[in-house]
Formats: sequence, C-alpha cells, structure tokens
Amino acid sequence: MLRRKSVIVAAYTSGQNFRDESKAQREFNNMSIQERSKFQSETVSNYGGVDYSADRRMKSASSEYSPKATVAVVTMVLLIDGDSTSKTLSKRVNSIRDVEDALSRIASDSKADKCLRGAEILWTPEERDETLTMRDVLADYSSLRTI
Repeated sequence: MLRRKSVIVAAYTSGQNFRDESKAQREFNNMSIQERSKFQSETVSNYGGVDYSADRRMKSASSEYSPKATVAVVTMVLLIDGDSTSKTLSKRVNSIRDVEDALSRIASDSKADKCLRGAEILWTPEERDETLTMRDVLADYSSLRTI
C-alpha cells in the first residue's frame, strides 16, 4: 500500500492497547468478524500462502471480463505486540503523510521478532467483474475520512 499511496483517497485508523493477551485476541477476532460482516460473500480465501478459492478460479476462467471503473476498500485488522503501533493508529488521519506514517509503523513493527500475532487483510471488491461505488463505501465505511 505504501507503493500505491498516490491512489489513496480516504483512510481511518484506530488502535487499542491490552495488558491481557486473551482480551487482545478476543478483540482482534471481534474486529475481524465485524469487518467481514460488511461483505455479502467472500470469494477469495488465502491462508498461509495457499489459495483456497477454487470456485473463484473456475468462475473467472469461464466468465468474460468487462472492465468498469470502481473504487476499492482495503481493511487491515492487526494483532501486534507493543505500544508504538497502537499509539500511531490512535491518532486521527488528516493527510496522506499520516497514512504513510501509520503504514510504515505497521510494516516495521510487524517485522520485529514475533510481534505480529495476527493479521486479516480484507478488500472489496474481490472479483474483477465487481464494482464498488462511493455510495457503497459511505454506507459501509462511514468512519473513512477524505485525505
């Protein structure tokens, strides 16, 4: 995402600190479920570098592709040990510089030894023939701020 920051038009960050590891894991799971519930269906399933979405491959091979203009929403739900990431993510996003700072902090903290405990990367639309309008984005992602 840092390599494509010129196409980012809106963003939102939030972070929480937990002293109890099990509470942190529960909140991570809750956030993941909450974000996934915004999708009518999930067509991409990739875990541990393995693509489990066989139905998707068969569908895309048999359907014709008709390009349409669309926006996309990428959501990252992370479980990272330490304070620095949550402090950065707790700040309000006001500019592309704030987004760049948050993404850089996430990238460096997740590379630290065993700090990344969990990650869910979700995006919509998933399929090449699906579109997402700004109206859809505003309805499901009302916290996003234009930058």
